[in-house]
Amino acid sequence: MKDDKEVALLDKAKEQMAADMRERGIGAIIWNLGEAGFHFIPEIFNPSAPEKERTIRVTGLYLYGGKLYAIEEGIAHVDMKRFYDPGIDVPPVVVTLTESKALEMLGDASEQRGFTLGGDVKEWLTIADCYFEALAE
Repeated sequence: MKDDKEVALLDKAKEQMAADMRERGIGAIIWNLGEAGFHFIPEIFNPSAPEKERTIRVTGLYLYGGKLYAIEEGIAHVDMKRFYDPGIDVPPVVVTLTESKALEMLGDASEQRGFTLGGDVKEWLTIADCYFEALAE
């Protein structure tokens, strides 16, 4: 179980990222893990998941209802192919969506598979690092 200091630190880190996203007008940011060249792979370990689904690779962030959700890799409606025309456009490495467009395309994060609030401080620090690296892409 997480201690109070760790929970407070995690909440503060998430709120600072959420504030940065709001300031930039970003409702969601999605990155292509295979192309982004991050220093670390953003992952969240879920010990209560079935054996082969315990590690969740994070492919972006979604600010919904004032909460910052990690977007799990492999969710069909968040696939990068939705954001370009194959054969015409160059596949993007990073996609940002405004709050209204994110809501339209991603829906209610609290009621769908593929969005998580889970993770510990170390995992979210890696996710934060990837967020800022993605902004620099």
